[in-house]
Amino acid sequence: MYRTALVIIMGISLTPASNSQVGSSVTSAFTEQFEAGKHALEQGDYKGAAGALKKAIKLQSECYACYTGLAQASAKLGDRRGAIESSDRAIDVAKSDNSRAYAHNLKGNILFLDPDNSNQIGFAETEFARAVQLDRTVAIYHLNLATAMIRQSKDEAAKPELDACLAASPTADIAALAKKLLADPRRGREAFAPDFNVKGINGEQVSLQQFAGKVLVMDFWATWCPPCRDSVGELKTLTRKYPANKLVLVSVSADDNDGAWREFVGKKRMDWVQYRDSDHQLLKAFAIHSFPTYLVVDGDGIIRTRITGLNPKESVVYRLRSTLEQMPQLK
Repeated sequence: MYRTALVIIMGISLTPASNSQVGSSVTSAFTEQFEAGKHALEQGDYKGAAGALKKAIKLQSECYACYTGLAQASAKLGDRRGAIESSDRAIDVAKSDNSRAYAHNLKGNILFLDPDNSNQIGFAETEFARAVQLDRTVAIYHLNLATAMIRQSKDEAAKPELDACLAASPTADIAALAKKLLADPRRGREAFAPDFNVKGINGEQVSLQQFAGKVLVMDFWATWCPPCRDSVGELKTLTRKYPANKLVLVSVSADDNDGAWREFVGKKRMDWVQYRDSDHQLLKAFAIHSFPTYLVVDGDGIIRTRITGLNPKESVVYRLRSTLEQMPQLK
């Protein structure tokens, strides 16, 4: 099931001379490899970053920034063991408590965000706690520690960390996350749908909040997607099957061509909520990577199921049936 990741890795600053973290001598060969690794990491070329940073480390084994950068690149490449080893090495060569704190937080993220992380949350919590002990001034360390605690149902223990996060001058985004977790710790365990507030095809406001208490089915599609076009009839069936005061269908189009989208919607009489995500911000928020994708969001705003693609043997309504039958709002 899709889960929104609350744990955040601070943006890394790869500066070789920072805090004398690379040793007493910096050669031109080292600088060349380090800068290549830094650039590749910034560009998302994680394989290139890993290769260059490994070469830099051979030339300067005490390079803290090299190890933290390599840890991130390795994690992106799926090399969890290598990422953890690089984080540990960064901790070993760090020259200050705040540098060690950063490396512990980085290691905690790698453990927490492991695809098979059910057995790693406790270890991640330990790393976040070490980061907090070493540097209590960084808001994200407190938020990450609280999130790891909440994921393990340690809600009461997490509250002081959330308070500490808010007291540490967090950014607006981090403060918003901390406040949401304080108000409802389930947000650290459940797959809550991200908030949105957009204008529909007729200029009407469409927001997650307005559907509170109702079951929301979100249809992510595009006119250029054959399976999406083929599913229109089934979506009409869905709108007829359940009363509008209990279930709402919202179709979010990825079309770039506004005219083509409006023409198709009108021709097919898609008379439910329609929105064209022209800047793809909603697609990114919901982590939509293929079409069609259907999400079922319950009355509390929790994503209960995600269905991708069209199955010629099973209708959309049939595939959603088991989830919808369990919704108390539809009983």
